[in-house]
Amino acid sequence: MTPKGSTPRLLRVAGSAAFAAAFFSCPAPADADGAHIQVKGFARIDAHAALAAGKLVVSGTVTDDTGRPSAGAEVALGLTRSQGGAIVPLGLAVPESCRDANRPPALDGPDRILLPTDGSGRFCIHLSLPKERYVANLEVFTSGPLDGAALKLPLDLSLKLVTLRFDPEPSVLDLDDDATDIAAVASTEEDGVTVPATALWLALTSEKGTALSGAMTGTSGRARLVAAGGGTRLGQPGRGELRVAFAGNADLGPSACAIPVERHTRVELTVADARDGRRSIGSPEDGIAIPVVATARCARSGCNASPTGTVEARLGDAVVGAATLDRGQARVVVNFAMPAVDEAALHLRYVPDAPWFRPAGDVVVNQPLKGQSVWKGLPLALAGLGAVAWLAMARLPRRLAQSLGRPGRPRPPRGGAHVELLRRETTSRGWRGQVIDADELDPVAGARASVERRGFEQTDVIARAVSDAQGMFVLEPLESLPGDELVVDAPLHAVLRGLLPPTGELRVALVLRRRALLDRLVAWARRRGGPFDARPDPTPAHVRQVAGPDVGIARWANAIERAAYGGGVVDEQAQGDVDRLAPVEDVGPNARDEDARQERAKPKRPRR
Repeated sequence: MTPKGSTPRLLRVAGSAAFAAAFFSCPAPADADGAHIQVKGFARIDAHAALAAGKLVVSGTVTDDTGRPSAGAEVALGLTRSQGGAIVPLGLAVPESCRDANRPPALDGPDRILLPTDGSGRFCIHLSLPKERYVANLEVFTSGPLDGAALKLPLDLSLKLVTLRFDPEPSVLDLDDDATDIAAVASTEEDGVTVPATALWLALTSEKGTALSGAMTGTSGRARLVAAGGGTRLGQPGRGELRVAFAGNADLGPSACAIPVERHTRVELTVADARDGRRSIGSPEDGIAIPVVATARCARSGCNASPTGTVEARLGDAVVGAATLDRGQARVVVNFAMPAVDEAALHLRYVPDAPWFRPAGDVVVNQPLKGQSVWKGLPLALAGLGAVAWLAMARLPRRLAQSLGRPGRPRPPRGGAHVELLRRETTSRGWRGQVIDADELDPVAGARASVERRGFEQTDVIARAVSDAQGMFVLEPLESLPGDELVVDAPLHAVLRGLLPPTGELRVALVLRRRALLDRLVAWARRRGGPFDARPDPTPAHVRQVAGPDVGIARWANAIERAAYGGGVVDEQAQGDVDRLAPVEDVGPNARDEDARQERAKPKRPRR
């Protein structure tokens, strides 16, 4: 931002914490109105350097990675000489605020100025400097939800400066196209008047410096850059940059412009053993394994991307199987009740986990079906009983040895998540204990135990510990208050929260996050009753089937089914993604089941 009629020479640059090195960049595009959710983003600087009335004008904007202005941010500006790198004392540069600046800049020591941004994320300053070559160092500090950014802006005040920009700015490059048309515009400014820069050779490159195209600017200062070759030259699917540069000449200084882009491709699915869309016969009640290969369409032009994500198998509207892609391949096992027909049309759908992979469409495979023989399942059932017996006999000596090794210690009960006070200690005001798996009774390493205290505006963590390889942890003594809570979780185990028990020795049992998802569905179905409740326990498939037109409940049940049975890792993020799909909990007489679950989570008295 500069005063009116005083921006004759202009050079644009931008820096972003998302890229390894700072590079010239164009202004961020205006973002549409609307709310957005961002856990942690990065700042981006769009800086302008110009000469006006013999003074250097540095102005620009600070935005986040979605293009929204970062109001209230501070930009630190420092200058060094290109020859020798000597620091320029900015107090001698007579810094002056622009007329429309929100707040005046302030010196932060002899060699740095802090430039505040206004409500639109803009900043501006005037400096009086000799006509030499400099490097302007701009930095935005990490603040709130944004990581900081820094960039270096080369300045040659003895030459006329060129402004480069993309028009329009592409944000997505389609790697499946044979060629991509990109337009760039070059211009100079003199006393506020913009003049097209003609007959300049502009080079288009990727963030790795790969040459993509080149063209000469015409009478309007516009150059048409055609990037041919698709995925072989534009790069692999993912985030990257497009850069346009002018090398400079005797009258005009070098200039460049870079913008962040995403390279997209479509993913096509094929069934390895299908012939003309038809597979060999299989039993849906025994489970049918379908080998699926996912291929990026840009591979036709040379890219070597390996799609990631999930492949779902659907029969009608129901998900009957899912598997995670590994190096572009997945083995989807489908299970469903034998229908009245002897052939089923299964729809295979690609579900990406990154925005640059897009599904090309469903693949339909015809699966011949056969019923399950009663006698066929007998050997498998006997083998399963034998395996259960073998596991029980194998575990018995270890459990017995653990019990004998610690006389007087009761065997921990199996069940849901809970905290058990084994022994109360009045001489110590700390807590020590062990975190175990509620079902397997094995130690849980890396579990996080903390004491939290709720305040009026926030919750403070006043003590914390991490369990060792044996699940043991120690919380240091502290002055506890009524209402303090003990919170324990682990990477693969769900959060257990309850009132802080008395000081002493504890045993904390956690349930796996995948089981916690199923438990929540069962508790919800019990409270809702009616068609959702089933015996012995409602399953995701049952809830989805009886959901009818309620798409939200069906989507939640599908997500639980994928997480619980899909074979992938269910960590805190995966559990949160599924829980966000859950319906609003209804309060009614059946809520006593939930109350009973919370009651089981409270500390138990020591056993005698």
